[in-house]
Amino acid sequence: MIPSGPTGSIEATLRVIAQDFVAGGVRVPRIGPTSWQTYEPSESVMLFAEDGSGTGVWVDLDMQEAHRLAHLADQVQDWAVEELARLGRPTNWPICPAPPGTHPMEASVEDSRAVWACPAGDDVSLPIGGLA
Repeated sequence: MIPSGPTGSIEATLRVIAQDFVAGGVRVPRIGPTSWQTYEPSESVMLFAEDGSGTGVWVDLDMQEAHRLAHLADQVQDWAVEELARLGRPTNWPICPAPPGTHPMEASVEDSRAVWACPAGDDVSLPIGGLA
């Protein structure tokens, strides 16, 4: 469960990414506070899987919003791939629609928007938080 937090915080950014978890059938991780990232100004949290394993993620609060969202989505995608592998599910999340099922999309920034984009060069991108 992703806690409520101030706009612009890591929790608010994670809530946007969580919408894509739900749309892709990926369990939303439990979030735990941590201060492992000491870079200022930054925020960090731990993402916990059902088995109790955790991964730290962080954001630089000086980044522009789209870059902050893409940076965090990239880290969260790594967690999701590990969790899906642990569950024996396909790890190509979020699935790129071109060509379907062969590779995941990657977090990127296009025209000042955080998107999931096709890494194979196909002209496919969807807003992060907009997979539903």
